[in-house]
Formats: sequence, structure tokens, C-alpha cells
Amino acid sequence: MKTQEELFSAIKCLPVAERENVLKELDKIVNQASVEVSIIQAGLYGEQAACCPKCHSVRSRRNGKDVGVQRYICNDCGKGFRANSGTVTAWLKKPELLKTYARYMFEGHSINKCAELTCIAYQTAFDWRHKILASMGKQQRETVLSGICESDDVFITHSEKGNKHLARKPRKRGKGIFEPKSKGIGKEKVAIIISTDRKGNKHLQAATRGRISKKDIDKVLKGRISKGSVLCTDSHRSYTAFAKSEKIEHQKIKASAKEFKRGIYHVQHVNNQAKQLKDWLDKFNGVSTKYLQNYLNWFAVKDKITHAALPAITAITITLQSFTCWAEFKNITTNNIQ
Repeated sequence: MKTQEELFSAIKCLPVAERENVLKELDKIVNQASVEVSIIQAGLYGEQAACCPKCHSVRSRRNGKDVGVQRYICNDCGKGFRANSGTVTAWLKKPELLKTYARYMFEGHSINKCAELTCIAYQTAFDWRHKILASMGKQQRETVLSGICESDDVFITHSEKGNKHLARKPRKRGKGIFEPKSKGIGKEKVAIIISTDRKGNKHLQAATRGRISKKDIDKVLKGRISKGSVLCTDSHRSYTAFAKSEKIEHQKIKASAKEFKRGIYHVQHVNNQAKQLKDWLDKFNGVSTKYLQNYLNWFAVKDKITHAALPAITAITITLQSFTCWAEFKNITTNNIQ
């Protein structure tokens, strides 16, 4: 084993680019070692832990500890709960491995590779991924866009990947030359509404199957755009109706008329996000519509984690903030988008 002096000498002899890569890897190791899930959790839940997950009352009392985790009893409804009830760490047998798993997951490793590196079963790794991603939905629900906002819809093919009991004939890869091609946007497509502002805040939500309506936009964007903001979209009439009902200034960019920019108003940022989303989803070799919203949650915060000074701590902190993660994970169904 090399001594500290020998390691320093070896690093100094490396080219500048390789030296920077070594320093980045050392930084990851140091940051990862400093992440303690229990400590971060205690800091986050100090003021919120006494909130009852059933009736949301703040009137509760301590009731001992269960495997080192503080328990409470609600004074109003009598329900017993733990400090981490409903969170990503609830009922985990090996919560100490969560930080290791999260690091490999956000570095882009596959579920199989994450399971191998973390020394857990494949099914456990799969469940952990979607518990973590479900917890990130809290960030989406609290996102409010302001200033100049852009919004657009993007369509991806509806997928029942993993379903062994299809109610239709399985699709063949690609389109045969004799297979009739459907016109327009039908129920085989899932509409995702992507919204962003010039500050970098993003909100993504799977809205419906087929074309979107004002009702779909209301469901996704109502309360997401602050007063005094300007909404930039294409000339879709549903966005016009939504902006009118919400009394938001609306700038319509008519691409069909070769109009791509009107002064400071355009939809280039959201169009770029849509392209990035499609390219990023391709890396997963198809995402089941059942889990699509989880991946949209991930895409919405991945830049925040990647560009953070301490990515590991940022990822764990975001993950631990949701008290509805467990319920959202258990309620994932194939019919969540109608």
C-alpha cells in the first residue's frame, strides 16, 4: 500500500485533466462518507415529526422508541406513528445502505448495477428507486413558476412494459410497411405538460392520453404560476382558455406562421427541455407509463442534484422531505393516466 507522500507524488505527475478527475473522485468519496441518513433525517423532522399522518394534527405526545426511532401518539385521533412514518426510510431493513444506493442511482447506473454495488436484491433495488422517485414528487407539488414562464406539451408512446396480461395484441418493434398508420394523436400517446421559467424552475406532469384540453391544463398548472407572470406557449387554444380563466398575460408564439420569437418572449427553453427529456428517457430502454411520473420527478430535480456543491447530501435531503412517499409508492397503478 502506498504512503500518503507517494500518493501525492503520483497525483502531481498526472496530466492536468487526469488530476482533475482524481480530485473529483476524491471529493465524491469524502462527501459520500459524510452523509448520514439518520442525522439528516433528525434535522429535517425535528419540527415536523409530531404531525399526525392521518389527521395532520400537531397535537401529539411521545410514546417511546421502536428500533431506535421515536414514536408518537396523536392526541386528537389516537393514531400511533413513528418519526419517519410515510417516508422513504419507513420499514426499510437496511436504511444505512440508502445513501450508498442513492449515490449509484444518481450517477446513472442501472438497477442491476445498483443492486450489485449496494449488495441488495434486484427487487429491493427496484423498489428503492421508485420510493426515492415518488418522494421527489413533493418538489414538483411545491414548485411555483414566476416571471416569464414557458409551457408546452410533449407526447410519448403509452407503454405497458412489464405487464404480462395485456388487454391488446402486443406491439411489434417498428412499423411494418403494410401496417396502417394512425393519423393524428390518439390514445396510444401520453401527453406530458412541461413548464419552466427563466430562473430554471421546472414542472413536469403526465396529463392525459391523447390530445390535451383546458381541463387537463387546469389540473396540471392551476396554482403553479404566480400572479404577475407571463405565460409563453404555442397557439394551442386550450392554453389561451387557461390563461384567460387564470387572468395571466399570455404570449402566443405561432410556429406555423414562422414566428419563433417575439422580443423577449419565446418557447425555446421549454422546447429544449422537451428534447432533453426524450433523449434522457431513451437511456432507460422504454419507461412504463405506470412509472412515468416518477421519472418526470427525477428529471425535474436531476440538474439541481448534479450541479450542487454536495450532490450526495442534496439528493438524500430532497428524498427525505416527503411524508407521503410510502403511500404514493403503494398506490402506483397502470391506470393512473386515463
